[in-house]
Amino acid sequence: MYDTYIILIMSRKISKDKIIKAAVSVFAEKGFDLATMDEIAKRSELSKGTIFLYFEKKDELIKQIAMLSIPYDVVEETLSGKYESAEEMLYDFGKKFMDKYKDSEMRSLLMMTIGNKRRYEVIKSKLKSVCMDKIDEFFKKVEELSGVEIPFTLRRSFFGALLCYLIWWEDNPLDPEEYVRQLSKTVLMSVRRERGDARS
Repeated sequence: MYDTYIILIMSRKISKDKIIKAAVSVFAEKGFDLATMDEIAKRSELSKGTIFLYFEKKDELIKQIAMLSIPYDVVEETLSGKYESAEEMLYDFGKKFMDKYKDSEMRSLLMMTIGNKRRYEVIKSKLKSVCMDKIDEFFKKVEELSGVEIPFTLRRSFFGALLCYLIWWEDNPLDPEEYVRQLSKTVLMSVRRERGDARS
């Protein structure tokens, strides 16, 4: 009986994972509005009825995929890490961010999610949390490590610079890793230069 239960649980997880993987692909290709549940069912190799067992409405699936595209996990993972310096923490955040969005589908989904932020309150709330509360929490740790205060505008500039790289991913003159390395150094150098502090 126990083995049967485990098999059932595993089977349900596999089915849900297949639905999510298919939805990521279809939504990234067609957009949230033009994509159909029939297309997602076909790509997942599951029946539409099976999909509705997990997601009663298309909107529920859209919200699930949109939430996956938001870099909340990147911020949380970085906040739980241990770092020797502010530059190391900035770099690690940027590297994790780039790793998440090196996949073109995930980049497309993030752009769509931002564009639809007012459509779903849960998405708007999560995006706002990342762009404001979580980024501020992240920079508080950076400030503790660096010993200098990072201005509000510079905090937003750091995050904005990462987003700009995603938008023009194929056209950037620097590879993601070098871009993040230079960006991390620039943030700290600009603050220390303003305060006349030449420490590394």
